Amino acid sequence: MSDDPIIRPEDREDEQLIDYLFELYGYLILKEAVAPADVAEMNRWADAHQHHHDEAKPQRGHEDSRWIGHVETHTYSGPDGINFQNIVEAGPVFERHIDHPSWTGHVRRFVDSPRNGLSLHETLLNIRGQGGYIGIHSGGHMSIPYMSFRQPNTGAWMVGQINVITALTDIGPGDGPTTIVRGSHKSALAHPRLAEVNAVYRSNEAAGTAVGMKELYVDKGDVLMFTDSITHGSAQRTNEGHRRMVLYRYSPRWIRTRFHYVPSERLLSQLTDDQRTIMQPIAPRRPPEDI
Repeated sequence: MSDDPIIRPEDREDEQLIDYLFELYGYLILKEAVAPADVAEMNRWADAHQHHHDEAKPQRGHEDSRWIGHVETHTYSGPDGINFQNIVEAGPVFERHIDHPSWTGHVRRFVDSPRNGLSLHETLLNIRGQGGYIGIHSGGHMSIPYMSFRQPNTGAWMVGQINVITALTDIGPGDGPTTIVRGSHKSALAHPRLAEVNAVYRSNEAAGTAVGMKELYVDKGDVLMFTDSITHGSAQRTNEGHRRMVLYRYSPRWIRTRFHYVPSERLLSQLTDDQRTIMQPIAPRRPPEDI
């Protein structure tokens, strides 16, 4: 029996349970959160663009990146695989992720959106092959706004950033699963592997080998939701094939988007009012055209 904080479909409306587990562990696994048809549609998009992973990867960052409309290819470090950044621009299934009913209500509560609003800091689809991983990073010791995590027992939360990962493939042992140190979102001390106490530092080693790390196994269609302030990364993928996932990072509206993408007019025209408010929480203010 798993000792993970698992939220099954029948528990999805149990806010007391969800809040307790999220505050305690810093993460939740939402089972069967995304419909199989949507998972299949996102995988078809990934299939059509798999060649971007199989060909020469872009250099670290955005050097030599390629654009697919408003979606940009990118890597953080190389071993993490290829990211299709700004994936929200890739079609209706990714637009539905903006305010998906399986998690958005909980995200709004944790960010305290009535006071702080809600925005998307980053959206991406990641494909990672054999040998790929992400090094350990983050932790509750860091004094950075988006690393905040508070629940002062007054009914109001203050979580600076929440990561929502949708598994597009089954991710089990050897598949390069996400790893976390449970409860480290409350830690006042940096993980022993982190050399810099007050910076987002990424170790060059696969996170799965770090002390205290727990591998999180999910089935395709499951969602892993966790505060970005928890110490996390991913284990090295040793199996053949590819790990695929979609990541949406939510923050209060005051935190800028990670790579400064501007929503296209096409995208904004397709969205509901609620979705548009998340994508453009602080709309640009311009003078009248006749000035």
